[in-house]
Amino acid sequence: MAYRRVLVPLDGSDMAERAIPYAKTIAKSKGSEIILFTVSIASVEQLDRPMKAYLELNAKGLQSQGIKASTAIAYGNVADEIVGFADKNNINLIIISTHGYSGIKRWVLGSVARNVLYGTGVQVLLIKSKAPKVSHVELKKLLLPLDGSPFAEAPIPFIKELTKGTNTEIVLTTVCEPPLVPSYGDRPINPAWKKHRDALWTEMQKQASEYLEKLKARLEKQGIKIKSQVIPGDLGRVAESIMQAAQKEKVDLIAMTTHGRSGVSRWVYGGVANRIVEQSAQPVLLIRPSRPEES
Repeated sequence: MAYRRVLVPLDGSDMAERAIPYAKTIAKSKGSEIILFTVSIASVEQLDRPMKAYLELNAKGLQSQGIKASTAIAYGNVADEIVGFADKNNINLIIISTHGYSGIKRWVLGSVARNVLYGTGVQVLLIKSKAPKVSHVELKKLLLPLDGSPFAEAPIPFIKELTKGTNTEIVLTTVCEPPLVPSYGDRPINPAWKKHRDALWTEMQKQASEYLEKLKARLEKQGIKIKSQVIPGDLGRVAESIMQAAQKEKVDLIAMTTHGRSGVSRWVYGGVANRIVEQSAQPVLLIRPSRPEES
């Protein structure tokens, strides 16, 4: 679980380098080694030389700050090589930008990041192209969306490890959608149903609040700084509610569970996780818990 080795794929572009400040922050906190990694489509030394020099320059910059850093280069399909390298070299976390196209090797990082996410069992931190470029990152606040299932809670041990020894606040967030009102045309089938719906929705929010408060109390006993919130959301707009909460809370990243090699999990909320991965401006940490057969 410890973040001993962090892999940062680079293509020479400014966009890809947005992953480096996040790697630096984690490395300084966890004592991690950062491996700067690239994939070349040709194994010709003269063509590789500029990229090797580029990686070494960035590695020396990290080393000058007391961070253990190394470089590696592979040849072949970009996403496949990233996934394969992570598997073979005990990588604990991959930090990758979601877009980039102006670098030396001109990867299309959007598709690469997606294929890495769906192909690896390693945790992936996606740095979004919509986020402003920063030279220094502090993980002061993280948002964890929950739907009441143990699966959605799976990131908690990893978040605890990531934030150990820091003053990071974890914001536990649940969105309550209103019950669906049966209707015929533009009229409710039974006018009394709306009153029943409102009472049911109030009870759902109460139960969600009680669930979060119990989880909050348990985590606070472990010395973790916790905030919990239940958001009354619009029907079918759970992902949007979570992303709005992340912006309102000014969180530094959103943490969610994935199925790893089989892609992003689909919760009770349907495709919520997928929409957050695609649309969120904040970085998204995707964590793959052990499946029952692996436990």
